[in-house]
Amino acid sequence: MGRWCPPWVKFQHLERYRWACRYVKERVVLDAACGTGYGSQMLLHQGKAALVYGVDLSEAAIKEATSCLADENARWSLGDVTKLDFQNDSIDVYVSFETLEHVPNDVGYVAEAARVVKPDGVFLCSTPNRKLFHPGATLETKPQNPFHVREYVKEELESLLKNHFGEISWFGQTAFSQGYTRFLSAISQTSKTLSFRSHQATKLMTMSFASSVRHAVLPLEELPQAEVLVACCSLPKKP
Repeated sequence: MGRWCPPWVKFQHLERYRWACRYVKERVVLDAACGTGYGSQMLLHQGKAALVYGVDLSEAAIKEATSCLADENARWSLGDVTKLDFQNDSIDVYVSFETLEHVPNDVGYVAEAARVVKPDGVFLCSTPNRKLFHPGATLETKPQNPFHVREYVKEELESLLKNHFGEISWFGQTAFSQGYTRFLSAISQTSKTLSFRSHQATKLMTMSFASSVRHAVLPLEELPQAEVLVACCSLPKKP
């Protein structure tokens, strides 16, 4: 994955791509915001995708992916997720994990995903759940994470996705109890910064040595409260 990151973040990323592999066999895949391409390679080699396009806004990331992860069925390019250089209805599976919270134009991002996905294709996306990442905040509140533009709860994300996608299957990662969620919410009434730091400290103490199984992608209804929201979106059925 390139640079060092906390073990739970690493496992969350790997488990998302492992879950996505079930959708990509013999299909044309776009991995948007692919970074250095480790997930694209998982989709290609473990998922048996026919072709994977890896697109990222970072020139350094694409350079590293191109030099370190060369494969004739992996194509790397610079690109903006709100202005993709792909034709309409050209992608079977569009994968874009932990991207939405970084994009100023979230409406354009979702619209562009719907444009390039084939009528029978799917759009797989994920984003942090604000109920745990920033308790007590609203969609308009600047997140504590300086790299995030905004953070969502499930109802807000669903409303955004349903502007273009007809059917959404919900999944999640890294469960926490409802009691713990209420505890963070109570702290946020005094200090949103304190609730954010309390959650980070909890993860540091409880997840530093946990295995990847702790972060497996599961149906959302099976989790009391998921730290990461994951959605599998299909386009509306044509009459």
